[in-house]
Amino acid sequence: MEKMDAQTFAELIARTGDKAYNFAYRLSGNEPDARDLVQEAFSRALEHGGSYDPSRPFDSWLLRILNNVFLDSMRRHSHTRTVSLDAPAPVEDAGWADLLPGDEPAPADELVKRESVDILQKALARLPLAYRSAVALCDIEGMSYEEIAQVMAVPIGTVRSRIHQGRVLLRKTYEELEKSGGKTS
Repeated sequence: MEKMDAQTFAELIARTGDKAYNFAYRLSGNEPDARDLVQEAFSRALEHGGSYDPSRPFDSWLLRILNNVFLDSMRRHSHTRTVSLDAPAPVEDAGWADLLPGDEPAPADELVKRESVDILQKALARLPLAYRSAVALCDIEGMSYEEIAQVMAVPIGTVRSRIHQGRVLLRKTYEELEKSGGKTS
């Protein structure tokens, strides 16, 4: 197959860019790293556009590339950089209330919501990478088990197991963080 033309690539990216960014953010836990991951994934997708099979979903192909870019970066940086689990998770400039339509929430409600999202992101960041990817793709991106299996290059049974175990660990970690007010012990 020939290299993908720029117009086709731009159209596909326009349709899947938000999904790719959301997945990258859930994997990395912060905006700058998520942007870098997405940029690298787009670059690799354009470079290897000839290997894309148009009969398959583009978003699954792109998210698989993104997942591989993330895993590569984790392997590369695991020996040179450590991240404290006690460090606070980054907070975006805009909260969910700014993104979702509806009535303006009361300041107290928005604070509770931001704290909940912050605790969820901290809990998600504590999951092992395989579980974090599976849970983010299923519960945040809404992908099917079959699509997740394609993205992660594992059997569907492994996806089911990782999602189940990831949810159990996420719930336990979330509850622990919630009891401590989002602070680590």
